[in-house]
Amino acid sequence: MKNTLIRKPRWAAPGISVAALLIGFVATDSSASDQAMIDPDADKVLSEMSAYMSGLSSFAADFDASTDIITFDGQKVKLAASGNLIVSRPGKFRIKRLGSLAEMEFVLDGETLTLYGMRINAFLELPAASIDEAIAKIRDDIGFEVPGADILSADPLNLDVTDVVSGVHVGMTTVGGEPVHHLAFRGDQVDWQIWIKDGEEPLPVKYVITSKLTAGAPEYALQITNWNITPQIDDATFAFVPPSGAQSLTSMTIDAAGNIVGSSE
Repeated sequence: MKNTLIRKPRWAAPGISVAALLIGFVATDSSASDQAMIDPDADKVLSEMSAYMSGLSSFAADFDASTDIITFDGQKVKLAASGNLIVSRPGKFRIKRLGSLAEMEFVLDGETLTLYGMRINAFLELPAASIDEAIAKIRDDIGFEVPGADILSADPLNLDVTDVVSGVHVGMTTVGGEPVHHLAFRGDQVDWQIWIKDGEEPLPVKYVITSKLTAGAPEYALQITNWNITPQIDDATFAFVPPSGAQSLTSMTIDAAGNIVGSSE
């Protein structure tokens, strides 16, 4: 039996149940894809995207995200956020997320991961040497998901370690005026879809994750725009300089209202 868990966020807006979506997939059974029924066209397109993303030494993009929450009376409310990211493999990134919940900046310089809460003007530093290690620490230690975590990993959406039991190539369509492949996958705990550019640069431009375990089937959606696979990077790109008056924290969590809670010495 696969040990597959969707990553649930640890927050909910006031008066709203903790129902929501998660941003990534976790699977520990390396035989996951062996039992899956995957359309060869879907497998080919997703594998090409994963290999292409893994091979990029650096990239930058903008994103718009939305997360559904389900109120106690059953209403589905979609919370929006936006931001940008710049990545240098294997161990550096800078990601800014702005939205109605925690406004965050994540900076990884190859040795130190810094999480900066903009509204509270406070930051936490943790050791991290790789992008995957940093993403895991943010999820497990802070209770937050890095936007687009699945595609930032060293091996993006590898079907061997992703919640999937079937997948199909739905067909060709357009996103942002560009031709894309539309793929749809079913998992034990989530269904998910991804739209990938056609051609020599098979970049993901959109994906949607739908919970199968929560009433109301809440969704997480991410649309990625303005891809740049040769961004200008210098020493300052991944250097965190605390803003004036910023407080250094010894711990940080996201509370039930989506606020950053931290403690200092």
